[in-house]
Amino acid sequence: MSDAGGSSAQNDDTESFDLIVVGLGAMGAATLFHARRQGLRVLGIDRHNPPHELGSSHAETRVTRLAVGEGEQYLPFVARSHEIWRELEAETNEPLLYQSGSCIITTRDAPAEERWNDFVTATAEVAQTGGIDFRLLNPDDLRREQPAINIGDHERAGIEPTGGVVMAERAVEVQLSLAAADGASIRTDEQVLSVDPDDEGVTVSTTKGSYRGDRVVMATGAWMPELTNPVDSAALTITRQVVYWFEVEDPAVFSTDRFPTIIWVGESIDDYIGVFPMPPGGTPGLKVLGEQFATPTDPGSVNRDVSPAEIADFHERLVTPRLAGVTPRCIRAAACLYTNTPDDHFLVDTDPRSERIIAMSPCSGHGFKHSTGLGEAVAQWVATGASNLDLSPFKRRW
Repeated sequence: MSDAGGSSAQNDDTESFDLIVVGLGAMGAATLFHARRQGLRVLGIDRHNPPHELGSSHAETRVTRLAVGEGEQYLPFVARSHEIWRELEAETNEPLLYQSGSCIITTRDAPAEERWNDFVTATAEVAQTGGIDFRLLNPDDLRREQPAINIGDHERAGIEPTGGVVMAERAVEVQLSLAAADGASIRTDEQVLSVDPDDEGVTVSTTKGSYRGDRVVMATGAWMPELTNPVDSAALTITRQVVYWFEVEDPAVFSTDRFPTIIWVGESIDDYIGVFPMPPGGTPGLKVLGEQFATPTDPGSVNRDVSPAEIADFHERLVTPRLAGVTPRCIRAAACLYTNTPDDHFLVDTDPRSERIIAMSPCSGHGFKHSTGLGEAVAQWVATGASNLDLSPFKRRW
């Protein structure tokens, strides 16, 4: 086949590519898209048909913020991602990024050494380093600006105007569609069984055949432990997370024109809540979520049903005390998967078995905001041996 078709044939009729991307969620779709625009012959494979609701890249929207309290090493990637989202919007007329603002709320007396519990301070530090607008607010100020937010007197807040939400499933779909239009080969509903390197390349075997690649990017998220032997799978923790959409009394109050995303850190992870403004044409409800890391799971056994008891408990414990105008009626609920490293930072590194295999996940629950910038950097690494952005903070040598 020609370069425009994305593959060429070897003597054994095995299709051959410069790069094979396994897993086409946030990271995989972005890498495939950018690699094809780098001129590489590329193949993308996914066991399902993305965007789908079985991994970590669904539930409509994801938070984005330039002042990334998780660490200043992430700032260049989210900044570049914002640029790319705007470029893709101009190319496709698909709205992808709503900069509604991002609000961080924490307890006022959190110990300074506990970076997560003192996330307002951590965010402010990154904002100062990166020259990002980030305003600290006392409770009275926030209540005046956002009457629906029931911040307590024992809490404090900061707002970044350039934060907001990315349309997650739409972003995956746009990048895959553009990659295919540019000549990328894409195989969906095809499970990868093994990824086997040798001195000349990598063989990817699936339920439908086998393919050869000079390099392979593994962007399989929660499925990473299945395909990266001899990597210690115990180092990766997969957990079930639940997302809810609750009916609101006045949708205009919570629209992307008026309401910020919220990362609300309580006394413990059980008190955490994330809140997402309602984008135009989206699910007719306010998206909220909690987080839990105590109970591990895996993609095959995870409970994807959300019970009425879970819904009622979440609304009573976390929504009612903190948000005014949000009713108990749940319009939709969904489970998704986080795959975390021990320190909750990213993993972007070559596989111990071969320099030809690059692991590009897990992203520990905060990866989507960086995904297209990170995908571009990995594509550059594959194409030229170097990337414009520094990937070294994410190299771990498992």
